[in-house]
Order: sequence, then structure tokens, then C-alpha cells
Amino acid sequence: MPTVSFKVVPADARTSDEGLYIHFMIDTEHFVAICLDGRAPDGPVSAVTLVDQFMQDRVDAVIRFRDAALHHRSSPDTRLTPQRRQRLIESLRAIDARQAGATYQEIAETVFGAAPVNAITWKSAPLRDTVMRRTASGLDLVAGGYRRLLLGHRPDRN
Repeated sequence: MPTVSFKVVPADARTSDEGLYIHFMIDTEHFVAICLDGRAPDGPVSAVTLVDQFMQDRVDAVIRFRDAALHHRSSPDTRLTPQRRQRLIESLRAIDARQAGATYQEIAETVFGAAPVNAITWKSAPLRDTVMRRTASGLDLVAGGYRRLLLGHRPDRN
């Protein structure tokens, strides 16, 4: 099996008690690492991970790193499905619009491209419920719910 060697020139490296935090790119993939000995790597590297409730996410990240380094291709980050990513985008757009003073109907027209309807039709429109759910979800994200996104496939753990 080939060994990957690369030189990291960390322009934004940061030293801490844990070691040297570095940011680097392989092709189009961005990676963050901690060099436990406090020095940027200049040769082969290995991965070390903690055994805890976040281990699977770390292992998945190591696999994405391996694929980028050895195969010059990106493995998908499976923590967010394309559908979930789209709902998050809609939620953030909805909460931005709501905080700017938009009505739910205006959000439906702007964020979802809905055709304008009269007030009576709007009250029974299925999109009305979707807009309200996305707005509530956006409020939750802004209030700190975004942290749950880091949990990936696991249930919420506080």
C-alpha cells in the first residue's frame, strides 16, 4: 500500500496545549489536524482518534482524508443528506426573511417560489405549514441547534 507524504505549510497554524492545529487542502478538500508533537508534518502521517461517542465521525473523516490523499477523489460527507441540506438552507433563508419582517406568505413566495394567493387560500395551503416548520427550524438553529448538526448520524446527546 502506498504511503502518502506531503508537506504542509500552515499559514494559519495555531499552537495549543494539545499540539499544533493546522489547516490544509488536498485537491479541493479542506482538512484540519492536530500535530501532537507540535510540528507540522514533513513526511508520512498517521491518524489517531479517541474512543468515545464521536469516534465514528472521526473515522469517517479519516476515510475522507485517505480518499483525498491516496485516490485524489472526495468521499461524500454522509452526515447531511442532500434533502436535509436543502431543508437547512430553506430554514435559514426563512428565518432571515422572518427576522427582516416578512410574512409567512412572503417567505413562501420568495424562498419557495410560490405564486401569490389570496388570504383564504393561503390559510389552507400545505406550503403554509412547510414555511412555518422551516421558520421554527431556523429559529432553533439560530438558538444553538446548529450544534446538533455535528452529531451526524447519532441521536442528540447533550
